[in-house]
Amino acid sequence: MHKVIKFLLLCNLLLCGMPAYSEDEIDERELEEARLQQKFRDDMGAIVDDLNRGSFDRLAYSINENDMLDRIFGLRLIDQRVKRDFREDMKERDNFPKFIETAYKEEAKDGIRAHLLLVESRGERGRAVVRFDMAHFQFNYVEYELRIGSWNKLNVVDWKDYLWGHQFSDRVGLSLVQGQPNKNAVRKLIDFPNVREQQVFQVIEVLKAARDYDFDRFFQIYDSLDVSLQRQRDVLVAGLDAARIARKRRSQRKILMAVAKFYPNDPLFSLSLLDYYFPDKQFEKAHDALMRVKKTLRIDDAVTNARLSSTMLVMGQLEDAIALADKATEQEPDLELGWWAALRARAAAEIYVDAIAALEQLQTQFGHSLDPEALAKDPSLEQFSHSEEYMTWFAANNVEQEAEEVEGDAE
Repeated sequence: MHKVIKFLLLCNLLLCGMPAYSEDEIDERELEEARLQQKFRDDMGAIVDDLNRGSFDRLAYSINENDMLDRIFGLRLIDQRVKRDFREDMKERDNFPKFIETAYKEEAKDGIRAHLLLVESRGERGRAVVRFDMAHFQFNYVEYELRIGSWNKLNVVDWKDYLWGHQFSDRVGLSLVQGQPNKNAVRKLIDFPNVREQQVFQVIEVLKAARDYDFDRFFQIYDSLDVSLQRQRDVLVAGLDAARIARKRRSQRKILMAVAKFYPNDPLFSLSLLDYYFPDKQFEKAHDALMRVKKTLRIDDAVTNARLSSTMLVMGQLEDAIALADKATEQEPDLELGWWAALRARAAAEIYVDAIAALEQLQTQFGHSLDPEALAKDPSLEQFSHSEEYMTWFAANNVEQEAEEVEGDAE
């Protein structure tokens, strides 16, 4: 009984302590919240539009340079000379925007193609998710931490890169430690206490090997580490980044195997792990990794659905594969990956009329010449390439193409 009375008194105290707002005040607060939400959407949309024009000026301008440098340096015991030189270098005109631009080298290779998927906010804090489309059906998701600063300006505080598996400020800070590693800085990177001198030395050497793209040396040291050091996130990030930049597939795969062992459920590693799970035919794990990214970012976009469709297809879940592919093509009719997913799913289910509809989109919209030989090279489409529906379509399509060529020659 005493506990019940105590609980009721506590509830009464909490309720009495809550501020009372009039209807007018509530309306004003709602209007202000709506204004801020629109501010986040408009300003983030303008940044993405600027990126798609090939400019990083708006993004760089939205970042408070001193705040970002403080985040990068943080509590890391970076060599003081490295720290000073880096800060001075950023003061040079245009160096900070160029520095920000270097974080998007892969995305910018064939021109930035950015899609603003989501903007959420509450008060003066917000987040945005942007998808970057790259060549060879590669995609990246970047989650931006946002806030409204002084003068009603949108500030990009930091961002998480889901393809590379790190937060921007953390990775730059790690690279500064790698550039001139010292015992105290490296000791601070290690996530357990009472680190021995030998362990510090080993981590220094493995980070230097990654820095120098010396993969023989990297794995010679890494394989000799005890498990407590092998699982260190910074060691894996440094090695994985180096392997990707150097395009060393075998090294990348070996590091991803370690990532899968130590961080199987980490959302920031989930996109990276697809490069290990799919070739290794671990399709359920690939499906789980995609769902983990989808739930973490709270997105429902065509790329994720097309990828999930392909995953469900190889797992034998035809109905789900078709539904996800159809959803992807409805969400983004201009996404080529969605039509490939639709073609394969419909062909596997022997819904050949609908498969031909997807085929026509791939031919007319994306310029693919999908003759029987081309289709037969894809195991999932070989049976479809011999179907009566496809052969009839191909024959009619071939006649049309020949007629157009004759007409063009006559002109």
